[in-house]
Amino acid sequence: MIYAKFYTKRGDCIKYPRSSSVWPGIKFAEPITKPFIGWIIGNGKKIDFWRDTWATYILLREHIDLPNHLWKLCTAKVTDFINPDCLNFPSDMSLALLAMGINISSITCNPNSEDIQIWKL
Repeated sequence: MIYAKFYTKRGDCIKYPRSSSVWPGIKFAEPITKPFIGWIIGNGKKIDFWRDTWATYILLREHIDLPNHLWKLCTAKVTDFINPDCLNFPSDMSLALLAMGINISSITCNPNSEDIQIWKL
C-alpha cells in the first residue's frame, strides 16, 4: 500500500510531497536497505530488471549513465528474459552483464513459481 502511494508505476520514488507521518523515515532508510533486499527468481514478473537487486548487490541502473528522461523508457522485467529453461539473454546483453561482473549462468530461476523478495545477509 505504501509502495503504491509513494512510487511511480516504473518503480521510481515520487518527487512531489505526499502527507504521511512514516514516509520520511522510510525514504531515509531506502538507500541503506535497498542493497540488502534481493530476489529468489521465479517467473520474473515482480522483478524490475533495472531497478531491483536481482543479480548483484548493485542495481543495474547504477552501472549505466543515462539521463532520467531515458530511464523512464526502461521498463523491462526479468520475466522478459525467461524461457522455459531459465534466463535467456541476447548475446550482446550477456556480454554487457558479464562485463559488470554478473555471470548469468550462475543465476537460477523457477519459471513455474512466483518471485520471492528476500533479505540478503
